[in-house]
Amino acid sequence: MDIKNMKVSIGIVIAIVAQAFGIIWYVAQLDSTVSNLDTTVSAMQESAADIDLAVLETDFLNLKEKVDNLSYQEQVDISPINIAITELETSLGLISDRVTEEREIRNTTLDEIQDSLDELETTQALIDNEMRTIMSDHNGFADVLKDLNAAGLLPSGEKRQYGNYGN
Repeated sequence: MDIKNMKVSIGIVIAIVAQAFGIIWYVAQLDSTVSNLDTTVSAMQESAADIDLAVLETDFLNLKEKVDNLSYQEQVDISPINIAITELETSLGLISDRVTEEREIRNTTLDEIQDSLDELETTQALIDNEMRTIMSDHNGFADVLKDLNAAGLLPSGEKRQYGNYGN
């Protein structure tokens, strides 16, 4: 590659730099949003599951207490209550299974989010590498302009300077 024949518009370099910073900002915001949403969803799911279990356990204990109270009375047929208790125990088991399923789904969703975040980080690393290459080329272009100016090949009055971005 011949540096003397290389022509790069400063507008293109600025546009690429602006896009790189935009992508960096977007990835940072996306990561923050995913973290916040994950925390919120986890807390809501845990709270809902705990409340459902607590309500069912309270209902179960209340029914069991009523059965115990009624069992002392000889005239009362307690078989419908026993059926209700069995149904309640079944419902409690189903809700417990559902809570377990929801936790597994949430963990799967978190794995998918992590995979997406890994892809974004890889893309960001590629962008950073391209940015370093562009800045290196631009600094090389600055050296060529200095040499051309020193040789008197630039139009008179040319005062632009390139490079020294990190200084």
